[in-house]
Amino acid sequence: MLPMALDSPAKPLPLPSLNALLVFETAARHQSFTRAAAELGVTQTAVSHQVKALEGELGVVLFRRSPRRLALTADGQAWAAELQRIFYRLREANTKLRSAVHRERPLVAVSIIPSFAARWLVPRLGRFLEEHPNTDVRLSASGHLVDFDVEPFDLGIRYGSGRYPGLVREKLADDAWVVVAAPALLARSKLRSPLDLARQTLLYDDDPHVWSRWFEACGVRDFAGARHHEISDSGMLVDAAIRGQGIALARWALAYDDLAAGRLALVFPKQRALPTGKAYYLVGPRETFRRAPVVAFRGWIAGQAGELR
Repeated sequence: MLPMALDSPAKPLPLPSLNALLVFETAARHQSFTRAAAELGVTQTAVSHQVKALEGELGVVLFRRSPRRLALTADGQAWAAELQRIFYRLREANTKLRSAVHRERPLVAVSIIPSFAARWLVPRLGRFLEEHPNTDVRLSASGHLVDFDVEPFDLGIRYGSGRYPGLVREKLADDAWVVVAAPALLARSKLRSPLDLARQTLLYDDDPHVWSRWFEACGVRDFAGARHHEISDSGMLVDAAIRGQGIALARWALAYDDLAAGRLALVFPKQRALPTGKAYYLVGPRETFRRAPVVAFRGWIAGQAGELR
């Protein structure tokens, strides 16, 4: 039973048309009446009329219109930001509740950071599906921190310091930076010591100081001369190294498979890896951790992550 509303000193404002709000949210997300019409299965004219009617109902201008461009006003941005969160939750609830009615096999829904998903988990996921043919897995690759109270996920795989208040966490593996390069680049560069990197292009992700820390760990001070290139996505950084675009300071977990397959090589194999200070964690609500299919997935991924330790 829903709780009764408390007496309010002011009469609440009437809600605008929910259909008009949906049309506006779709148009705001696409920044286009044409693409919004295609998603909703209506005409562009119908979208335009709904938005115009909503503007009249709210008493604000939501879009600045020109022949070549559609742009949100400040009021439009404010409404769009709130409505995107609301309709996201509605869509997720719709997916969760309607799929639960028709689903015959248990499902484990996992939110995971994109780089770790693409470079490590997805290549191994077939093993879990073979070992557990009666359990399905739904992966959602996103850096967005999941709110397990409102979003339909059982587990999250995150890379961080391990502080996840209110959630159970299990460490999968620590991580470290290693210096890697394409074998062909190494063959022609003849790198014998860190000082030889002065003639190279050095690749790094979103930590601009990581090369400085690595050189300090090697006992090299005031290193200069090399060209530095940032690739903020850690998975793309590994791709760039494979293609011979430079010497990369990559995360061990993301370079692991490419090192094993010979697509990458350690530049200084005797040099100790530089700890990142972060680790991969499996997180989720305590009650979810006890579900049988989740228990199976937890045990499987912990076993797979053993190779990274």
